[in-house]
Amino acid sequence: MTGEARQQRGNPGAWMRAMIPLHNALRIEQGQIVALQLLRGVAALAVVVEHLLQRYEKRGALPAELPEFVAKLGQTGVFAFFAISGFIMVFITSRDRQAPPSGAAFLRARFLRVAPLYYLTTLLIVVFAWATQGLGTLSDFRFPTLAEWVGSFLFIPHRGANGLIQPIYGLGWSLHYEMFFYLLFAAGLAIHRRHGVLLVLAVLGLLAALGPLIAAPADRWGLSVIAYVFTRPVMLIFMAGMILARIRERCGDRLPSAPLPLIASVAIAALWLAATLETIGAMLGAIVLALAVCVLVVPRDREAGGRFAMFSSAMGNASYSIYLTHSFVLGAFAAATSAIAAEGPGPLMALVLMACTGCFILGWLTWHLIEVPMTNRLRGKRSRPSEMVAP
Repeated sequence: MTGEARQQRGNPGAWMRAMIPLHNALRIEQGQIVALQLLRGVAALAVVVEHLLQRYEKRGALPAELPEFVAKLGQTGVFAFFAISGFIMVFITSRDRQAPPSGAAFLRARFLRVAPLYYLTTLLIVVFAWATQGLGTLSDFRFPTLAEWVGSFLFIPHRGANGLIQPIYGLGWSLHYEMFFYLLFAAGLAIHRRHGVLLVLAVLGLLAALGPLIAAPADRWGLSVIAYVFTRPVMLIFMAGMILARIRERCGDRLPSAPLPLIASVAIAALWLAATLETIGAMLGAIVLALAVCVLVVPRDREAGGRFAMFSSAMGNASYSIYLTHSFVLGAFAAATSAIAAEGPGPLMALVLMACTGCFILGWLTWHLIEVPMTNRLRGKRSRPSEMVAP
């Protein structure tokens, strides 16, 4: 631990100083890809929309079954996170001709960025479930076993008590893939800092190719579960993000430009299209298209610091916190508004917009007041923008 970190630990005001000042929290960081930030936020809100509508459906507040594409909104959002992770990890370790970090340094930075808030929300979701049992649509509750705690906190895929391959906090299933990808990426950097990306691409492609040969196991724990999880087709979407980062790097200053609202509109339309497509290949293709529009087309200079750009940046900053915190408020929101949701599409759409707005505000406040200072204190220093990028 550094001397600065020891000093912070003993100083009651250290947490406040670890926060980004409010005027800086709303500032667009140099080198930030604004359209990509917006895509991150939209991906998180896609998960929010699906989960809200599912809660309304359980309460009988919807007049008919949800369209099939609604059930894919959350999956589309999470897969978009995977593509973005593939892009960002290559982008932040190779830009500006800086020497890439060592594998160990990269893995430590990613762990400290992702794990603390996940651990905190996992603990809180158990307490929350215990305190609210019988009040919502879920009436049964049990405390997780020690093995489930260990598996969840070490990001080891396993079947929960409900039979699904997910950790204690169900939303953490996506972090199984994220942390595995970070582990592969760190190994690539450890083998060769400049060309390890090629090795990671090869391993991801091999894992996806093995997928059809590995059936879903009935086991709750073990190598069979791990092998099944990490050979799914979604491994390809990490590859796609990495390849797009290389393309952007090769293009340099020759990228085409367009109005930022147009870039955002096309990207959001591509994500919406992804949720409506039936095959996994077509869905992943549309998600990659959304990412490509955001990273291979640059906004015009006069829009780089405008209000829409600031909003997009805030959306991206809050995205990880939105993903991990929305479950704490959606149940109460659905319970309080289910009668209004049943009145028709108009009131339902207004409620969806209200829920997205509320979850964004909660996520941004969590990012500003908890996520950033917690990460800074654990690092023992103020984090660089690239270190604060989350899934």
